[in-house]
Amino acid sequence: MALGPAGPARLVRCGQKDELYRSGLRSGAGTALHGIAGAKKWLEWRREIELLSDVAYFALSTLSGYQTLGEEYVNIVQVDSTKKRVPSFLRRAIFVSLHTVVPYYLEKGLQNLEHELQIEDDGARTLQSNPALGLSSRTLIRNWIQKQVRELTEQQKKTILQVVYILKQSIPFLHRLHLAVFYIHGTFYHLSKRIAGIRYVIFLANRPHKTN
Repeated sequence: MALGPAGPARLVRCGQKDELYRSGLRSGAGTALHGIAGAKKWLEWRREIELLSDVAYFALSTLSGYQTLGEEYVNIVQVDSTKKRVPSFLRRAIFVSLHTVVPYYLEKGLQNLEHELQIEDDGARTLQSNPALGLSSRTLIRNWIQKQVRELTEQQKKTILQVVYILKQSIPFLHRLHLAVFYIHGTFYHLSKRIAGIRYVIFLANRPHKTN
């Protein structure tokens, strides 16, 4: 069976199908937690449940060397830059990490840092009163951030707060810019796949030779 380049339309349908299945998995896990632990725990752990659901989806497919449901739906397979070999486990692990774990920790890190910088003079910690911050509010990361923030001057805090704001605005813009590049070149639908160097090919049915 011959292989050919996967067109942008297939990549888009693959991404949409994977997102649909991932959303269903997140919803099911969230519903289970809500039924077992109640609404308060669900709200507190919602983002962590979503992260675990996404990691489980890709661990059972991409990391295990199988197609995702979206890839299977449009009949495409992952290849490395040579377009002849399946991506190594390291490449696949980098993709899964960049696609799921890194965005989570980046979001939580910036969120915690922003809240710590916005602590009012009376010492009230708005971070502790926000259940949506979830598990990260009890991690060593938060303690480390608090320690670093306490050593900053007021001017440094204002400067860093501006940088955090710019970063939070820049990340969605970077994704939109990358999507625009994809629609021009039609190669990498996800930024994480571009960084990991994962491409796609499609199975082509062999056409019968014409006979005279």
